Amino acid sequence: MADSEYADDETEYDSPSNSQAVIKDALLAPFRVLLSRTALRIYLNIFLFSGATLLLLGISGIAYGIFYMKFIPTVGVYRDVHLQFGDGNPWGTASFESEFVSSQPYDVAVTLDLPRTPNNLDVGNFMVELTLYSRQTGGSVLPASTLNPISQSRRPAILTYSSPLVDVARRIVRLPLYVVGWRREAERLEVPMMEKVQFARGAKNLPQSLRLEIQSDNKMQIYSARVELRARFTGLRWCMYRWKLTSFVVFSSLFWTISMSSAGLTWLVLSWVLQPAPTLKDEEEGEVKEELPELVKAEPEDDGSFSDPVNAKEEERESLLQSYPPAGDDAGQGSGLQSAEARGVQKRRSHLTEDDR
Repeated sequence: MADSEYADDETEYDSPSNSQAVIKDALLAPFRVLLSRTALRIYLNIFLFSGATLLLLGISGIAYGIFYMKFIPTVGVYRDVHLQFGDGNPWGTASFESEFVSSQPYDVAVTLDLPRTPNNLDVGNFMVELTLYSRQTGGSVLPASTLNPISQSRRPAILTYSSPLVDVARRIVRLPLYVVGWRREAERLEVPMMEKVQFARGAKNLPQSLRLEIQSDNKMQIYSARVELRARFTGLRWCMYRWKLTSFVVFSSLFWTISMSSAGLTWLVLSWVLQPAPTLKDEEEGEVKEELPELVKAEPEDDGSFSDPVNAKEEERESLLQSYPPAGDDAGQGSGLQSAEARGVQKRRSHLTEDDR
């Protein structure tokens, strides 16, 4: 009886349909792995991670650009001063916009374009006075006498002396340039007025306007006047301005690393919080699997006889399965499983009986 059952099983396993099914399963196995639920979940995570990486990388670059514009002030601020003549010394004013940063050193200089006329040469030394005023509440461009100046400086200046012989020789050499208009008989003086001047914190302490005055005993002829405030960077500002590309890479990478770490930590927390709790059915199935004993080999008892562990384990297994019956639609599947296990146990029993004989 047992031999016939085993022959039927071997015939069933060796049939052409089963061989084709095995080959088909072997061929489709890689595709099943690639399209499994776990693989799709991995693909989704990779897509979300790549998108978040590119998004945070763009945000890091934009953030560094905004930080650079806010942290690095305008390097050079230039203002042309239109001097007023006719009543006293020549003087002029100019206004500024929000172009300065608090606690940032600035060098201030005045550039004068003077003709080398006999009157200017006879003046000799003259004084240049510059005053910086704070933001005005009334909206007037010209500083009033009641305003409190932020910084004031007064420096001497003079045209470069040259002897009559040298002056005549220079004019003769440059005569063709003077004729065609490429050169003028003028001299440009750059007078340093302030060095490393800093402004206190607050918008009211930043310069909003200036007043320039040329002081001399005799009247002077002046082509143009210009005031320049140039930032002198130190520390981090100097590094960011001197090494623009390197600073961009370093600070953007730092910001991106912090953003990715925060996003990853948030992702882990949300995954842990939103993880679904195990259902009652899963808990019952887990308890059944833990309580099902494993089959062991037959061991000799004290009287020398062998006990039948298959029968004992099978009875214990059936009792456990009856205590945890399947629910709903799984009843048919559970009974089929039990019958299949029973058939396997009967086959093993027949083998053990034949070995004993």
